[in-house]
Amino acid sequence: MAAAALALVLLVAWHLAPNGMGRTVFLLVFLGLLSSCLKIFVFQQAPQWQEVIPDSNYYDLNAHAFASHWSGEAVDAQIYQLRGLLAIRAADIHGVEWRPDDALTYNLVVGSHEWLYAGYVALWYWLGGATSLIVIWTNALWAAFLPAAAFGIAYSLGAHRSIALMAAGFTLFDPSLGVNASWLLKDTLASFLSMAVLWAILGYMKIGGKLRCIMAAVMLGMLGGVRFAAFIGLIISTGLICAWLVFQKKRLKCGLSIIGVLSCAWLMQGLLAQLPHVPQVGGLDVNIVRLLSGPVHIFSSGVEVLRATTGNAVDESVLAWKMNLADDPGYAILQSVAHTLFAPYPWIAVSLGLTWMHPNELYYPGVLFWIFALPGIFVAIIRGFHKADPVYWLLLLFLASQLAAYTIWLGEWSTRQRVFALPAFFALAAIGWDRLGLWFSNSRYAKAKSPEV
Repeated sequence: MAAAALALVLLVAWHLAPNGMGRTVFLLVFLGLLSSCLKIFVFQQAPQWQEVIPDSNYYDLNAHAFASHWSGEAVDAQIYQLRGLLAIRAADIHGVEWRPDDALTYNLVVGSHEWLYAGYVALWYWLGGATSLIVIWTNALWAAFLPAAAFGIAYSLGAHRSIALMAAGFTLFDPSLGVNASWLLKDTLASFLSMAVLWAILGYMKIGGKLRCIMAAVMLGMLGGVRFAAFIGLIISTGLICAWLVFQKKRLKCGLSIIGVLSCAWLMQGLLAQLPHVPQVGGLDVNIVRLLSGPVHIFSSGVEVLRATTGNAVDESVLAWKMNLADDPGYAILQSVAHTLFAPYPWIAVSLGLTWMHPNELYYPGVLFWIFALPGIFVAIIRGFHKADPVYWLLLLFLASQLAAYTIWLGEWSTRQRVFALPAFFALAAIGWDRLGLWFSNSRYAKAKSPEV
């Protein structure tokens, strides 16, 4: 399975690579694999890593439940934290066990449409009897793709090859991606899917290619089962740009093609939501109405992310932020901005010292790297506002949609939640820092050429 996953990563990177850049992309994937393995190893030696993030245990338990169910065993919903089934039990509709003959969809059992990562981990458990530590190391395979994705996204934005390589370098050395990959978390897979979709769509808008459309549709549909906020963000941002292209009658064929991609991805997401029991109506294998209405139901409810955090400590911080927003909106917004830009504050390690126990301390090096990238990101965003380039606007709209979603639902977009979009941010950072370097060089040259007073 590991060989198949690596082959998939290489295949996706090869077909998304700009013309003549296949070897560069291949090299970045292998460097990314070495880098991610080293990061995982280093972070797993830290004492803070022993305090496992609750979500990691949650995915492990859910995966064991899937594997046991596929083996024909009854699964206790309480032991394996099957939140959806427990909610059904509370309503006296079903029993506490997930029995082999139950006609229930996976999203109904788990209590979320984001069940695909648990299913992926379960496949390892079911086929090879792998341990969670073995599956954690497969995160390195998905992370290997990310430097190439940063390179491809920067290149699609019009960056020179050297600037795109700078974006890949930022991603190679960023510590935060390694922190998330060192636990059994879905963030690395979500990053692979979301950045691959973004690269494919930007690349298609820039240079075309039908295969990019097909890959974007498939991976975007899968993304809906891994990180729904990113799925909706890509649907909305890409749909708005395509609608603008069609309305302006500029690149009409490109706009209509991508709208087709979004439609197929939406249908695929609906299909995943109905597995393994796709409903039948009138002799048809697929109930189109239910497939299309599944994502609409989640989007209209607006509780998917909050539901995913039920029972975890993050709920308390979310509720506290919402109470502050009601009592003192100015302070709450300022707090949200500060957390998004700088949390977890790395200078606490100097002022108060390290506890050597809290997992958030592992993110301190990554936050320092992020703060270094911020000036370049802001310059690139300002530069993008002055360009009438739909490729640039698509990326900015996607990032804005994620900022809005996580701020509304969680009060901030920082630390672990932001990691899946870091390759896109680093593409902007490389472009912005190159621009800052040019301004600095030009100002020094102008000062040197100016006559002495």
